[in-house]
Amino acid sequence: MDLLIVKYLDNEIDIHEKEVLDRWVSTSKENERHFIRMAKTWEQTIIRLQNERSASEHYMRFQQLLLRRKRKMHKIVYRISAVAAVLLLLSIMHFFVVPSLDDPLLTEVTFNQKKEIVLPDGSVVWLNKNSTLEYRKKFLHDRNVHITGEAYFDVTPDKKHPFTVKASDITIKVMGTEFTITNYSDEASAETVLKSGCIQLTTPKTEKEILLRPGQMVSYDKASGNVELKSVDPANFTGWINDRLVFQNTPLRHVFTQLEKWYGIAIECTDPALLQTPVSFTVDSETKEEILNTLQVIAPFAWKEQNSNNENSSTIIILPMKDKEP
Repeated sequence: MDLLIVKYLDNEIDIHEKEVLDRWVSTSKENERHFIRMAKTWEQTIIRLQNERSASEHYMRFQQLLLRRKRKMHKIVYRISAVAAVLLLLSIMHFFVVPSLDDPLLTEVTFNQKKEIVLPDGSVVWLNKNSTLEYRKKFLHDRNVHITGEAYFDVTPDKKHPFTVKASDITIKVMGTEFTITNYSDEASAETVLKSGCIQLTTPKTEKEILLRPGQMVSYDKASGNVELKSVDPANFTGWINDRLVFQNTPLRHVFTQLEKWYGIAIECTDPALLQTPVSFTVDSETKEEILNTLQVIAPFAWKEQNSNNENSSTIIILPMKDKEP
């Protein structure tokens, strides 16, 4: 599990490994506390990478840090293998700028709940379930953050210090605005929806700058690098902040993605035509059974639930009506 945690923190975990890790974390409070301790250790290790010495020297520092924390932390933290530690440190050296001790890197992680975070400049971030946000404690030199998962940003205006969000292969620059971004590592695309203000989005594969206006969404295909710009209703993508989901003429493909995160389930549907079916409804406190049964009235499908070995997770199989089992 320590190796999976390392891969998760370094954003290199695949969808199946993440499912295993999520189930393990949700099994007990002790597992969740262990994950958080690992994340904090990882964070402090980054702070101590002040130069580009050899990987072996950085690994020795990492080991010394763990030893100093030994009396305060559970002994399982120290079972990380030497190979995993070295790989993690090499990856950190490659992806992160050398930080300042006066402006350490902070990491916020959510599991089965959302979280409100106030950044050093007063900007507010709502972090959705199973998401990670990284940012500097003081914003001494810039306002840069990194997001994995889904988040809603309400950015404080500051013309002298633009706000930059990095997610996967896309970079978003803003001056002061409200927008959402979705960038889960196990999803094929990343999406940004602008509610107010103005943002500029760039991707390294196209090197094209896209200017978004309120009510527009950009969808970025991680594999091909293709970018799609279209008009949407921002309310369809921000309702989760107020504990509700609102869909207006939304294709079932996007509906199922939101329901998966909302209920902590997996939904499988292989019918392309059905996935494009637009629906309109609102989710408040209904159970997944109530919502799926309601959707059956407006869309031609049947569904069945398959429980996994872990009692905390299940998979919903969506079947077109013609394939409905007796």
